[in-house]
Parts: sequence; structure tokens; C-alpha cells
Amino acid sequence: MTSFAITVPDMACGACADTITRTVKEIDPAAAVDPNLDSKVVKISSAVQQETLTKAIKKAGYTVEM
Repeated sequence: MTSFAITVPDMACGACADTITRTVKEIDPAAAVDPNLDSKVVKISSAVQQETLTKAIKKAGYTVEM
């Protein structure tokens, strides 16, 4: 399992955090997802590659910064 953090500048509310969490969990149900609305940082621990998950988050309509 790999851990990484990404910045999602347009994550503005709980619904955004829920959508990002759901998007990651659809790909890897065992992933740990910890979105922080104040810092706009999402910490993810997953067996799936970071690139795959960030692409899915972008496809869900969010900007991702490394």
C-alpha cells in the first residue's frame, strides 16, 4: 500500500470531500481517504497507483495539484 497527499484547490465543502472519497473507494474499496477541507489536502493510502486515482478525481471534475 502506498500513501500520498494531493491538493484539491476546488474542494470547497463536505459534498466535495464525499465525492472525492467515493471516487477513490470505487477504484479501491480498501483505500484510506482523509480529505481536509481547511488545507484542501487529501491524504490517500491505496494499493492502486497515484496516477490512476488522480485521473479519476480529475474525471469527477476536480483540479488536482501534486
